[in-house]
Amino acid sequence: MKVFTALFMLVGFALVISAYTPSSEVAPAPPKFKMPKSVNKIVQDKCYGCHNVDGRSDKAKEALLWDDLASLSPDMVVEKMKSIQHVLDEGSMPPAKMLERMPEKALSDKERSKMAKWAGKLTKKMM
Repeated sequence: MKVFTALFMLVGFALVISAYTPSSEVAPAPPKFKMPKSVNKIVQDKCYGCHNVDGRSDKAKEALLWDDLASLSPDMVVEKMKSIQHVLDEGSMPPAKMLERMPEKALSDKERSKMAKWAGKLTKKMM
């Protein structure tokens, strides 16, 4: 009988303590955004080879990992979109050294424009 009483009191004490323990805050859900099929095709054909976890360039992976984009905070997505727009405006992606080896990876004006338009829209949506 003493065992039941002690067990009952222990469970009751645990329930009371858990009720007064501050709960950890739930992290906000990552931003939801769509990448149009036409933009995704450009990314897959021209960008993803370097900007993924298996890419050879640490610099490219540090700058942008396409697979991580959807899990970033809205502020970080905005930063990445602005960075994408900047390199598109500059024409610095893909890098010249890579284009010497793989000229087919060059972005056409139409592809560059489509990606910049998408990045701009997403930036406005996230702000």
